[in-house]
Amino acid sequence: MLVLVSFAFIAGVVSILAPCTLPVVPLVMGAGAGGGSRRPVGIVVGLAISFVAVTIILASILAALGISTAGLRVVAVIALGSIGLTLAWPWFARRVDATFRPVAQLGVRLAGGQSRNGFRSGVAMGAAIGLVWAPCVGPIMAGTIAVAATRGPSLETALVALAYVAGAALPLLAVARLGRRFVDRVGGLAADMKPRRALGSLTVVAALLIATGLDARVQSAVTAVLPAEWSAVLYSVERQPIIQQEVRALDKSAPTASGPADVSLGQYGQAPEFEGITAWINTEPLTISGLRGRVVLVHFWTFGCINCQNVQPYVKAWYGRYAAQGFEVIGVHTPELSFEKDIANVREAVIDKGVTFPVAFDPNFRTWNAYANSYWPAMYFIDKAGRIRYAHVGEGAYAEQEQVIRQLLAE
Repeated sequence: MLVLVSFAFIAGVVSILAPCTLPVVPLVMGAGAGGGSRRPVGIVVGLAISFVAVTIILASILAALGISTAGLRVVAVIALGSIGLTLAWPWFARRVDATFRPVAQLGVRLAGGQSRNGFRSGVAMGAAIGLVWAPCVGPIMAGTIAVAATRGPSLETALVALAYVAGAALPLLAVARLGRRFVDRVGGLAADMKPRRALGSLTVVAALLIATGLDARVQSAVTAVLPAEWSAVLYSVERQPIIQQEVRALDKSAPTASGPADVSLGQYGQAPEFEGITAWINTEPLTISGLRGRVVLVHFWTFGCINCQNVQPYVKAWYGRYAAQGFEVIGVHTPELSFEKDIANVREAVIDKGVTFPVAFDPNFRTWNAYANSYWPAMYFIDKAGRIRYAHVGEGAYAEQEQVIRQLLAE
């Protein structure tokens, strides 16, 4: 357990280098630019509380009740965008202050007095940022969230989440303080509003991108200019065999993995049937036994996962290239976060992302558990006799996976 917690902390630290963290950086910097001296600390504390609560403590409750955090995310984005507006345009700040002064004063009284160091306001802002940042996780947190969503919270999953967010808080705290120093040094002494307005405008733009879903396109564009194996290298520390075993051990009731531990082509037993699928998209219900005679790729994904988004073009290309030769893709959409459990959101994402292969909606992790899967994205290649012959998790190895398709089609 100590090894897993230690690696989770390291994974949190390096998460600042992930493209999916990019939209959060201006939000943290802008939120840290105003208020009291302790607002940056409040921001990371609020972010940590929000992240752990939503992903671990409330995960199973939200899953059981079918409640989505999509509405909370909208409120959070609006709040963060408003913070940007108050930084960029003082007249907007004065108008907000005049309009909501009675509510603000009531809040101060309920809180037991006014805090001038900015810590309390920072906690509120950090909590909002945590709702936006939650989808940006690597393999360790992805597996931990999956266990919490299906088996309920535990001391072990909470410790992993706390270690991860503690690691992530270090660079984000530096970003918040950087925003504050930028305003104080460049704009504060000279009474110049330009630096504050610049940060405010950047915050507003980031909030708009997240609200419209364009942040995913920005992340994809950034990923495109980075080295091809950037994400694979970034998360390689989390994919060590000992870490995979530790993540699986969090789920004490998980079945023994039926997939391969390496990437060699071999015989790994019959593929499990699809279980707990509540909806099918782009097709009528399918079964593994009904797909005998075809080569099948069972592709676990979720639409908010940046790594899944990076893999998707290759999966779509394989489907278009080999479907006529007897190749089938089943995209098992197993949601990572609560807003991905809304089937309407999944259907919209399938259309927006141009996914034409069959998609199976697995909101209760039934098929996920049947395959003893632990990661988004994950690929299981099944031969014409219904046997798993190859598996791969994460990004990369695209040429090798396409060669597997060719080999299985030729058998």
